[in-house]
Amino acid sequence: MNTLKAAMMEINGVQYYVRDSGAGEESVLLLHGWPDNGNLWQYQITGLLKHGYRVICPDLLGYGLSGTPTDISRYQLPNLVNDMITLLAKLEVEKIHCIAHDYGAVIGWELAAHTQKLQSFSAMSVGHLAEILKISHENLQFQWIYFLNIHDLSPQIYRANNGYLLREVLRSHPHREVILENTLKPGVLENMQRLERANPVPNYLLAALVGELPEPLPIKVPTLGIWSNQDGFLWESQMKDSGKYVSTEWQYEKITEAGHWFMLEQPEQTNKLLLNWLKKQSLLNTNQW
Repeated sequence: MNTLKAAMMEINGVQYYVRDSGAGEESVLLLHGWPDNGNLWQYQITGLLKHGYRVICPDLLGYGLSGTPTDISRYQLPNLVNDMITLLAKLEVEKIHCIAHDYGAVIGWELAAHTQKLQSFSAMSVGHLAEILKISHENLQFQWIYFLNIHDLSPQIYRANNGYLLREVLRSHPHREVILENTLKPGVLENMQRLERANPVPNYLLAALVGELPEPLPIKVPTLGIWSNQDGFLWESQMKDSGKYVSTEWQYEKITEAGHWFMLEQPEQTNKLLLNWLKKQSLLNTNQW
């Protein structure tokens, strides 16, 4: 079984830390979200390698060991999507399955809409942006974090009193203490914040309210959406109803007895769903040929 090798790669003028097993009949791109890095996928990496997939797993820009450019615009979604496309080109990958969580899933949805490189897409926790931006009293109870995370004082608020608020927000994270140890170091929260400040959800919410959001592009990639029933950050309909934006195969699954980081809490259940989905897509592609 191949193992992951990690290296720094220059991509469009910035440095990405990329783990890559280097070989496999099919390839899988894993994209993490806030406040994690590529280590989030430890159980999925093991399962994917065992079943013969090539695994490519970068740290997002501003996260983990990847670069931290100070230009906020460098973190805008079109640039991050282009980085992933460039990464695949540099690794000479023509087609790939994408599995993505949290902010990684936001990038994944954009990849699915703007490139032909995806063989399939698995969105975890975060549904299509058009559903995230639907405002209601119920939804605002979850959307508060997007307002906090772009505020100038956000890093200081999270670090204050030995990270009291960050500990509360991450109370359901299985690796909370490891995350806290890294995230509370000087400058780390500021680095991570740039992604959210470059793509401010409150601005998108305003645009949605006044009818200024462009019509979403149809997702022409077979898409699996997974949400967990104890997620304290996101509501079910934002994932379940995302199928309306997928013009090809859509499958919705619910993970039980787990919160936002269900890939860590319920790795066997998660891996079974993902591997069955990938196998199904591979068989469909084989039959088409």
